[in-house]
Amino acid sequence: MALVSFRHGLVFVKTAKTAGTSIETDLSQRLEEAAIVTPILPPEPGHVARNYLGPDGTPAFQNHMPATQIRALIGADRFDSMTRICVEREPVEKCISQFHLLRNSPLHNPDGSYRKSWDAYVEDGKFPNSVAAYTEICDGVRVSLMTHILRYDRLAQDLPPLLDKLGIPDFVLRSRAKADYSRNVLVTPADVSPAQRARIYNAFRDSLRVCGFDWQA
Repeated sequence: MALVSFRHGLVFVKTAKTAGTSIETDLSQRLEEAAIVTPILPPEPGHVARNYLGPDGTPAFQNHMPATQIRALIGADRFDSMTRICVEREPVEKCISQFHLLRNSPLHNPDGSYRKSWDAYVEDGKFPNSVAAYTEICDGVRVSLMTHILRYDRLAQDLPPLLDKLGIPDFVLRSRAKADYSRNVLVTPADVSPAQRARIYNAFRDSLRVCGFDWQA
């Protein structure tokens, strides 16, 4: 997903398993008609995609589009002048959320053939690491392209005042997109072994360094 509002000077970059679909659904209703809003699947009530096609009628802005591509399309000077937001989440919780999506979502597991256990999921190591979506590598070092990386567990406190400064007052995150996929609870953080936690954190080491969050505090 990509969301760009020139009126409000806002670029929102979607990261995996961080309420990105819910944020875009609610924000899309508050932004100008000329804003760029990419489609989402499955569709969410209230979400209206618009202005994402290129001159040839094919999608120029796409779902899960990295910030580097957004910058290339709108121009570096304009991109650098805008408020650029993404959200990150504690790695183990993020992986548990993805595991439930893979097991429970009719879109991702339509025939129920994905039956891997949590242990097998961790062993595969295909985790929802989104660091490449909001960073680039400069002189061999991965650096953030965001002005704000918000904590998933503080969205209700931190996102509304930030949007208020951009001329989007009284924002409330109401959508609960994909929440049904986690209702059939198959694993909890308490079930994650120390070795599994260490494996996950090692896989997320770049995002942990870039964000600077102490998730253990």
